[in-house]
Amino acid sequence: MDKITMKIEFDIKGKAKAKQSVKFTRGGTKYTPSDVVEYSNYVKLSFMNKYSDWESNNFTGKQLKTEINVYMQIPQSWSKKKQEMAAKGEIRPTVKPDCDNIAKNINDALNGIVYPDDKQITSLLVNKYYSANEYVNVKISVI
Repeated sequence: MDKITMKIEFDIKGKAKAKQSVKFTRGGTKYTPSDVVEYSNYVKLSFMNKYSDWESNNFTGKQLKTEINVYMQIPQSWSKKKQEMAAKGEIRPTVKPDCDNIAKNINDALNGIVYPDDKQITSLLVNKYYSANEYVNVKISVI
């Protein structure tokens, strides 16, 4: 973490996962789908691998800005020209997962790890791009 600007940045390798709503069993019991739980744990691990000595109270009482950049695989079925346009950012993904659901999943996963509560996030920007490698870049800073 940069002590002057109070900013952190880390990557989550692999495909971004959207937050899914709570599901119900036939008996009416609520549960969170296992892939949502697994991705949440993976987000936490990705953060802790870079910031092993971080304490969530570092951001206590602070207004936070979060920027999430999602890099999605360029479809191999596209023409070379279209793939090149995607690589340059001239074409951006308009496919699932939705930006808001990606952000919800990541911000919820970081509760109690990066910050006490994601209610502190007062500014949020989510971008989707195409790339040769799938990953998510997360930047969190104090406003």
